[in-house]
Amino acid sequence: MVVAEGPNPTLARRQLAAALRKAREQQKRPLSDVAAFLGVSAPQASRLDSGARGYQPDDVRKLAPRYGFDQAGVAYLVELAREARKRAWWQQIDLPDAYRTLIGLEQAAEVISEYSAGLVPGLLQTASYARVQIGSWDSDYPRHLVEQAVETRLRRQEVLTRTPAPRLRVVIDEAGLARAPRNLDVRREQIEHLLTMAARPGITVQVIGLEAGMYPGVGRNLILLDMGRRVPDVAYAEGVGEPSIIEQEEALRLYRRLWDEMRAAALDVAASRDRIAQYLPPSA
Repeated sequence: MVVAEGPNPTLARRQLAAALRKAREQQKRPLSDVAAFLGVSAPQASRLDSGARGYQPDDVRKLAPRYGFDQAGVAYLVELAREARKRAWWQQIDLPDAYRTLIGLEQAAEVISEYSAGLVPGLLQTASYARVQIGSWDSDYPRHLVEQAVETRLRRQEVLTRTPAPRLRVVIDEAGLARAPRNLDVRREQIEHLLTMAARPGITVQVIGLEAGMYPGVGRNLILLDMGRRVPDVAYAEGVGEPSIIEQEEALRLYRRLWDEMRAAALDVAASRDRIAQYLPPSA
């Protein structure tokens, strides 16, 4: 199945912000220029400048000529502003803002690199595994919210059927394989699916064996998104509290280094496949 790319307001919003920010910086104008010219507060200007908030089309018509865009450039940026105001499927669900941003940027990423400490990564989960995992958050978690979260996770996975699909690089802590659902059918289905996906072109799965002991970044869930040249790269991190989007270059350098160190600590692809297969329950 090929999934056609529909409107991506998350990408459009960030493309627009990146273009205006680059032009502003080339003219050596401070961020306060955005606030003063549009009559918004400094925090609002910061959110516009980063792409966390979308520009109004009328504001783009005012601001773009100030930063040197010609008529065609203004028209292109206004169209991006209109696109950014549309609502994609991930914006019609009650989700944390950072998770919404992650989903939107995943749709356009060239490379997705994910480290998962205690679980099979969401892009490689089966529906049954996701249902058990999400249901474990809280024994009183409403069933309809569990199903909504499962559906959201499965829709995220459709990005792997995109043409061209992003490269997916995954590092899994072996503890995430060992901490499997009690239901053997669910466990078997998930391990078989993981092995199948790991054999697909463009997908690399590595396992950090328990014998590696402690290693840099252990316990953090991390996703790095390589966006090519369209918008700046970002990282998505989960830990205690709300998930967060990391955009600052210094922080991104730290997370890229952690990713490289975790890959270095992992088994190679063939040994990882063998390690995953060890967790395949015997057929009934």
